[in-house]
Amino acid sequence: MSKRPFKSQASSGRAGGGFGAFGNASFGSTQSSVLSYIQEPPDYSLISDANLVPAFKNLTKKDSTTKAKALEDLQNSLISSDRDLEDAVVEAWVKLYPRLSIDNARRVRQLAHVLNGQICSKCGKRVAKHLPRISGPWLAGTFDVDRLAAKAAQDALANVFPSSEKIQGLRKTFHQSILEYCRDALVNESVSTLSDERTVSPDDAQATYARVISTSISVVTSLLETLPPDEVSKQIHIYEEILGDAKVWEFASHDDPSVRRAVHRLVQVCLKRQPSLVKSNVKAASKSYVYKGLSSDQASSAVDFIQTLDALTTALPTIWTDAYSGKKSAISRLQQGLKRGAHGGPSGYWDVMRDTFRKLPQEVLPKSQGEATDLFLAARDGVSKREERFNASAAWPAYFTLVDIVTSALPEEITESLLEEFALPPVNQYIHPQDENAKWSITGARSALLVSKVALIGRLPPLLERKWPHLADKLVELAKMSQPEQSKDFDKSQKHVAAAGERWADLQRELYSQEYHLPDSTKDAFAAASLKVLQECIALLKARQGKPYGAAAIIEEQLRANAPQLMARQDFQQVLKTFVTNKLPRLMYSPSQRHLARCLYATGGDPEFEKLFQDTLQAVLDAEESTEPKLRALHALLPTKTPQRAVELARNHRGLQEYIASQHFAGDDSVTLTLLSDLLKTGVVAQQTTDTVLSGLTASLSVPDSHAQSSLAAVEQLALSDQSSVRTFMESDAGKQLLPNVLHLEQSPDDAVAEKATSLSGRLSSAMGSAATDAKYSIILQNLETVSHRSLSIDAVLELLEKVSSSASEPSTVQDLLPSLKTWRQSILAIVRPPKASLSLLSPLSGAVHLIHSDAADAYDAAHYDGEGLSQGLRIAIYMSKVLNNPEVLKQLGNDALPMLVLLNICVLLAEDNTSVLGANGLWLPAATIAFEDDVMDFISNANTVLRTYWESLGPASAESAFFDSLDDLKSQAQNEGPMAYYAMLASTKAYDNVFELHGYSTEATKSSDESLKAKKAAKDPLVLSSFIVGHAQPLAGSQSLTRLFNELVADLTDLSVDSGHQDAILTPLVVLNAVLHTQDDIVDKVQKTRLIFLVKHIVPWLATDISLASKAEVCKALSLLLPAMSDTYGEHWSQIIEWIPSFWRSAEMLSDGKIVAEQGIILVHSSLKLYSALHKLTKDDDPNDDLMDAMKDNNDQLFYGVFEVLKSANGISDETHQPMMVTNELLGRELSRMPFQSITDFEELFPLMYTPSHALQGAAFDLLHRQIPASQEQISFDAALEDKTAQLPDELLSLIIDAPTLDSLADASFDRAMPLQLQGFLNSWRLTFDHFTNSSYRVKSDYVDQLKEGGYLSGLLDLIFDFLDHTRGKPVDASKFNLQQYEDGVESDVERDVQWLLSHLYYLALSNVPSLVKSYFLEIRSRQTTQAIESWTAKYVAPLIIDASLQNVSDWAEKSVKDDPDCENMTVRVGMRSKEINVSYLVDEQTMAIKVILPETYPLDSAKVVSVNRVAVKEEKWQSWLRNCQGVITFSNGSITDGLTAWRKNVIGALKGQTECAICYSIISGDKQLPTKRCPTCKNLFHSSCLLKWFKTSNASTCPLCRNPFNFN
Repeated sequence: MSKRPFKSQASSGRAGGGFGAFGNASFGSTQSSVLSYIQEPPDYSLISDANLVPAFKNLTKKDSTTKAKALEDLQNSLISSDRDLEDAVVEAWVKLYPRLSIDNARRVRQLAHVLNGQICSKCGKRVAKHLPRISGPWLAGTFDVDRLAAKAAQDALANVFPSSEKIQGLRKTFHQSILEYCRDALVNESVSTLSDERTVSPDDAQATYARVISTSISVVTSLLETLPPDEVSKQIHIYEEILGDAKVWEFASHDDPSVRRAVHRLVQVCLKRQPSLVKSNVKAASKSYVYKGLSSDQASSAVDFIQTLDALTTALPTIWTDAYSGKKSAISRLQQGLKRGAHGGPSGYWDVMRDTFRKLPQEVLPKSQGEATDLFLAARDGVSKREERFNASAAWPAYFTLVDIVTSALPEEITESLLEEFALPPVNQYIHPQDENAKWSITGARSALLVSKVALIGRLPPLLERKWPHLADKLVELAKMSQPEQSKDFDKSQKHVAAAGERWADLQRELYSQEYHLPDSTKDAFAAASLKVLQECIALLKARQGKPYGAAAIIEEQLRANAPQLMARQDFQQVLKTFVTNKLPRLMYSPSQRHLARCLYATGGDPEFEKLFQDTLQAVLDAEESTEPKLRALHALLPTKTPQRAVELARNHRGLQEYIASQHFAGDDSVTLTLLSDLLKTGVVAQQTTDTVLSGLTASLSVPDSHAQSSLAAVEQLALSDQSSVRTFMESDAGKQLLPNVLHLEQSPDDAVAEKATSLSGRLSSAMGSAATDAKYSIILQNLETVSHRSLSIDAVLELLEKVSSSASEPSTVQDLLPSLKTWRQSILAIVRPPKASLSLLSPLSGAVHLIHSDAADAYDAAHYDGEGLSQGLRIAIYMSKVLNNPEVLKQLGNDALPMLVLLNICVLLAEDNTSVLGANGLWLPAATIAFEDDVMDFISNANTVLRTYWESLGPASAESAFFDSLDDLKSQAQNEGPMAYYAMLASTKAYDNVFELHGYSTEATKSSDESLKAKKAAKDPLVLSSFIVGHAQPLAGSQSLTRLFNELVADLTDLSVDSGHQDAILTPLVVLNAVLHTQDDIVDKVQKTRLIFLVKHIVPWLATDISLASKAEVCKALSLLLPAMSDTYGEHWSQIIEWIPSFWRSAEMLSDGKIVAEQGIILVHSSLKLYSALHKLTKDDDPNDDLMDAMKDNNDQLFYGVFEVLKSANGISDETHQPMMVTNELLGRELSRMPFQSITDFEELFPLMYTPSHALQGAAFDLLHRQIPASQEQISFDAALEDKTAQLPDELLSLIIDAPTLDSLADASFDRAMPLQLQGFLNSWRLTFDHFTNSSYRVKSDYVDQLKEGGYLSGLLDLIFDFLDHTRGKPVDASKFNLQQYEDGVESDVERDVQWLLSHLYYLALSNVPSLVKSYFLEIRSRQTTQAIESWTAKYVAPLIIDASLQNVSDWAEKSVKDDPDCENMTVRVGMRSKEINVSYLVDEQTMAIKVILPETYPLDSAKVVSVNRVAVKEEKWQSWLRNCQGVITFSNGSITDGLTAWRKNVIGALKGQTECAICYSIISGDKQLPTKRCPTCKNLFHSSCLLKWFKTSNASTCPLCRNPFNFN
C-alpha cells in the first residue's frame, strides 16, 4: 500500500460556505463535504449489473424506510453472490457510506455499518485505497449513542480487522485522514449543512448534528488515548487546529449531554497525554468551564464536568485567576455552580467537588464576611435541594469542608459569627427540628454521623463547648413541658421527647469518636451536660411518678449510646445508682417501666447488681396489681435482650417461677401467651416450670372444647420460642401424650382447629428428631392395633409415618413398624362375609360363589371401626401397602413377608367385592363409601403394586412359591365351605393367573398341573377344583385329564334327574362344568356331539322346574356355551328355550314387589340375557337352524315385551353401588337396542325410567322412546286434523322437565366418571320433548309450542345451558369441536365436555323447533354481558346451521309446493345459500312485484327482515302492510319462513283477483304501476287514472271512452 499521504476532502465550510452559498454562482462548481446533505451523485454508468442501480439510487432518497430497504436489497445482492465486487460498485458505496453512517434513522445507520463491513471483507486488499475516505465515519460509528448502531459498527470493524493490533494499525496508517474527517465535522459542519431544513424537523436536525459532534470528539479522544506520543506529534497541527477552535470548547455547555460528556473526556485525556494542547488554550478552558460551565446545565454529564474541572484546577489553577476574564468574579461563578447542586448526578459529584475546594487558589477564596456568607448560602442551597437527599452522605461533608477552608483563611473576629450562622444550624436542626429551618435538615440512614461531620471544621470546638449546655437545657425543658397523662396527646408528646433524647445521645456518641480529635475540654462539657440532663430527668420522674416516660427514654438513650464514657465518671454513676436503688423498683408499674429496666441493667458492673435486680423483681411480684399489669411489668423487666447474668438470677428466682407456672395459658389471653413465649426466648423460665405449663396444655388438648384452638396456639408458640424445652418435655413420661392429642385434633370438624393441629404436629415431629423413636412408633402401632372412633384417621397415621420414619430401611426398624399379624388376621375374620350371589358375575370363580354356605361364617360381632367408618383390618391393610411398597423392605423381610402378603391379598379381594356390591362384607361401613371411594381405589392399586413386585422378584419359580402354602394354611384354618376358604381360593386363582401371565409356564408345569388336577378331583372339594381349573387354565389347555373330567361331568349331569330328589346335587357339577367351559374354549369339540345333544336336551327342561335360581343361572350359562357347538341339530329344545326366556322375564319368579329379586334374581336375569344373546347370534350365521329361526319368529313379540317388562321392573333400583346389577342393566340395554323396532302402545310407562338411578336403564329407556316418539307423530298429526283436537305433550314427560337442575344443585355432583343421573335424566327428557317435533304437522308443532310456552318449561333449560356453558360469565365454551346437529352418547370421554356438547345440541334443537320461545327468553335477559356472549356464540356456532336448514327448507318447499300449485304458477322463489337471502317475485301483466327475505347472522334470535324489491299494482301503504304481515307471520309462527311467504302470496292473489284490463291501454298494470281504479258509472268498466287523464286531454271531453257518457273523475 502506498505511503503517500491522502488528500482530504473539501468540507462544506470551504466549499463556498455551505448553505450560505446556496443560489450563488459558486454553488455549482464547489465540492461539498462527505457529510453534507448536498452531494454529487455517484457515477452509476460503470456498474454492469443494472439491477443494482435502483438500489444505489434509493440510498439518496429522503425516506428512511426506502433507504433501509435499499440497504437490505444490496446486502442480499452483493454479499450473497459469489461474484467479486466491481470497482464501480465499491466506488459508489464509498461515496455514499459517510452520509449513511450519520442518517437520522437508527436502522439505516445499523445496516450501513453492517454492509460496509461485508463489502470491505469481500473486497479484501482492494478496499485499501478507499479506507482514507471511510475510516473516519467507520470509527465514528463505533461511538454512536445508539447501542445497536454502535455494536453494528464495532462488529463490522472486528470482522475486517479481527485483532486489536490491526485496528491500531488502521488508526496509525490513516491517522491524518481520520483526524481531518473529525476536524471538518467539528469545525466546519453545522445543523444546516447536515440536514435539509425543508424535510427534516428541527429536533431531528439537532439530534443528527449532536451525534456527529459527539462521535467525532470521541474518535479524537480515542486517538489520543491509544496512539503513542510520536504518532500524535506527527499530526499535532491538526490537534491544535481542533482544540484551538473556540467552537469546540463551547461544546462543553452544549444542550446534548453526549456532546458535553465527549468534550469533558477529551479535555481530561489531553491533560494526561498532551497537556500542551490545553495549556495553549487556557483562556478558552477557563471561559468554557469556569465562566460558562459552572452556571450551565450539566444534567447527565455532571460527574464528567466536575472531574474535568478538578483536573483543570490541579493542572492549571490559573483558570480561576490569571486566565479568567469573565465579567463576574470566579467565586460568583462558583456560587452559581454550588447552588445548582449535583445536577441530578450521583454522590461522587460532591466527593470530587470536595477535592476541588481544597485545590482552589487562595486569591479566589472570599475575603470578607459578605462574600463568605453568599458562598455558604449558595452551597447550603445546593446540598439541601430535594434531589440531593440521596447524596447527603457526600454533599454535607463537602459543605463542611468548604466552611472549614473558608473560615480558616478569614480573621478570627468574623469566623465565630460565620460558624454560628453556618456551622451550628445543622446541629440545632438535628436535635430540635423546626419547619422554618428545614433547609438545614440532614436526613439519611445515619443522619447523626453526617451531622457530626461538622466537627471537621477546625475552629468549631470552642464554640461547641459554649453552645452544648444550651442544647442540654433545651432538651430538659422539652421534657418538663411535655403533656400530662390526662391529655389526649400524652403519647405523642412523650414520643417526641424520647426522639429528641435519642438524637441528642446519638450525636454525642458520634462526637466522642476519635475521628474528630476533639479536645478534652469539649468532652468534659459533654459529660457535664449529660450529668445535668440525668439529674433533671430523675427529678422529673420522681415528681410525676414515672409518668413522663419521655424523660426515662432520655436516660435510656444516654446509657445506650454513651455508657462507656458516662459510666466512667464517678458522679454520673453515683447519681444513677442512687436512683436505681431507692426509686426505680416503685416506678416499675409506671409508663416508664420499659426504659427504666435499661437503667437497671446499666449498673450490671456494680457489685450490688444482684441485690438491685432481685429487689426490683420482688417488688414487681409483690405489688398488689391485677394479672395483666403485673405481666406487662415482668415483660418490661425481662425483655428479649436481657443480660445473661439477669437471666440466671431470674431462672433461679423461686417466686417468679411459681408465678409463671400458676398462669392459665390455654385460654384466649394473648398477653399471657406472649409473656411466656418471650420469657422462653429469653431463657428465664426453668425447665420444671415449662413442664408444668405444657402438662396443663396437654391435658386441655385431650378434651375437645372451645379452647382447643387457643391451646394449640399456646403449644405452637412455646415450640417456636424454645424447641429444646418442648423436646425435653415430650421425651418425659408426662409429655408422651402431647403429640397423639395434637394428631387427634387434626381430624376436628372445625377447619381452623384441624389446620392449626396439622401445622403443630409437623413442628412437634421435627422437634422430636431421632431421640424418641420408640415413642413415635408406639403412636402408630397403638392406632393400628387398638381401633375406636377416637383413633387417628389412617391418613394421619400415614402422615405420621412419613414424618417420623427416617430409617425404615434398617431391618430392626422395619420390624418395629409392623403391627401384630394375629391382630390383623382376627380383624379380617371379623369382617369377612359369605360372598353375595351376584358377585358370581364378576368373580373368576363364577358359580363357585354359590357353593359357600352362609351358616359357615364366623361371628361378626368383633369388628372395630374408626371415626371414618373404616374397619381395623382395612386400616392395617392400607398401612401395610404403604410400608411394603418398597422393594428393599420386601427383600429384608424375606419369607416373613409371606403371611403379610397373603392377608394383604385377602383385603384387596374384600375391598374389590365391597366396592362392587356395597355391604358385601364389613371392610368399611356403608356410610363411608362415598367419602372413601377414591382412597379405596388408591389402596387397591398400591396393594396390587406390592403383590406384582413380589411376583416379579421371584421370576419363573413363582408357581412354587411358599405364598400358595400360606394360602392353603389360611384355608385349612377356616371351614372348607366358609367365606375365608372362598377368598383364599380366589386369591390362589388370581395369583396363579398373574404368575403365568408374567412368567409363562414350562412343560414341567403342564405335567405338574395335570397331576395336581387328578389330586384335586380325588379330593372331591368342588371349590378347590374350580379354583385350580380357573387358575391353571393356561397349563391345562389340551390336558387329557381335563378332557376326561369334562366328559365325566357331562355324563354325570345327563344321568341326574331333578325329579328324584337331586335338586341340590345338580349345582356342584354345573359349577365345575361351567368353570371348564369358560376357561377352555375348544374343549366342547373334544366331546362326542351326541353326548352334548343328550346333555342339552336333558337340562333344558330343568329351566321350567322349581330348582334354585342359582341352578337355573348355571344351566343358562352352560347352554350359552354348548348350543353353538350343536347349532345344526334340530329339535324341540330350541323352542323350549326360547319360550322359557320371555316367560321367565314376565314371571312373578323374577319379581318381588315389582322389583328384581336381590342377588339370585340378578344372576338369572343376566344369564338369561346372555343366553338370548347367544341364540340371537346363531340366527346371524350363514346357514341358521330352521327350528331356531321359526322359534325366534314365533316368539318375537313375546321376547320384545319380555325385555320391556324387565326394563320396567328395574325402575327405581340404584346400581351405583351394585356393579353386578349395573352389568346386568348394561346388558339389558344392549340387547334391547339390538331388537327389531316394534311399536309400543303404552310407551308412556317408560317416562319414569328417565329418572331411574341407573345410567344404563336411563339410556335403554331413552333409546326406546327416541325410536317410538318420532314414529308416532304422523298418527298424532292425523288424529289432530281428523278430530279437530289440540295435541298435547305427555304429562309424564312434562313432569320430568318442570324442575331444571342448577349449577348450585350440581355443585356436589361428580363429573369424574359419568354424567350425574339427575342431569342426564333432565337433558334426555328434553331430547325426547324435541323428538315430538319430528314428523309432526305444523298444527301439532304449534300446539306443542303453546303448551311449552304456557307452562314456562324452556326457561329452566336455557338457564342451565347459559350457566354451564359460561355465557353468564361472558366467556362461553368453544363449540367448534361439537357436532351440534347430532349428539352421540359415549363418544366424548371427558364427561364435562360431553355435557357441554349435549347442552349445545339442545340449544340447537331449541332454536330449530321453538325459536319464538328462545327469542322471548333472550329479550328478557337483563345482563348486557350475557346477551352479548349469547349473540356472538350463536352467530358463530349455531345460527349458520339454522340458517342453512331454513334456507334448505324453503328451497324444498319451492321445489315441491310452489311448482305443483296452480295458484303459484306466476310465483318464483330463489334461495341464495351464500347470501342468506330468499328472493320472491310474482309476475303480473308482464311486470314483476318482488320482495326479499334476509336472514341476519344471529337468526333466529334476530328476526328475519322482509324488504321491498319492486312494488307494482298496489299503493305504498298496502304494499308496506303486506311486508309487515309477511314478517309478522315469520316472527310469530315459530320462525316459519314458508308460512310468511304463503301469507304474502295470498295477499297478492287476493288483491289481483277479479281485476280486468283497462279499456284504454288493455293492460292490468299502468305505467305508474297502478291497477284500474276508475269505474264508469254507466257502463261499469274500469280504467287507469293516468289513462283517463290522457283520454280527457286528447279528446277535449270528459266522457267515457266506451259509452261516451259524462265521466265524473272525482
